[in-house]
Amino acid sequence: MLLDLNHQAKRQVISLTPLIDVVFILLLFFMLSSSFMTWRQLDLISPSTAETLNKEPIVRVLNLESNKGVIRFEGQSLNMHDKQQLEKLIEGQLEATYVLTVNAGVNVQAMVTLLDNLKALGAKHVSLSEVLP
Repeated sequence: MLLDLNHQAKRQVISLTPLIDVVFILLLFFMLSSSFMTWRQLDLISPSTAETLNKEPIVRVLNLESNKGVIRFEGQSLNMHDKQQLEKLIEGQLEATYVLTVNAGVNVQAMVTLLDNLKALGAKHVSLSEVLP
């Protein structure tokens, strides 16, 4: 049997269909797994910074007790979702520093919601303190 050495090898064409399929699957994955929420920034200050802002700083300490929004302030119980109670709490004292202490087990979303509500009602200085046991 003789070998045909003059036979030219055909160039094999690489199919791009599997590559395009993979690219579309990746595109679909990233489109479905990404979130399109807006990011916000809360300006927090430390109580020592508040002392330099005001000659006589007014510090009001709020204790967030549960994820349901129960706040303890000077012996009274408030709800962070009740805007009228929060307005009464901060009315006339917008320049005060509101320090938020949190009981153990309270999630971050509840803290941020309370800080957002205070800022939305006009509190200019809010701060976070340590978690209470």
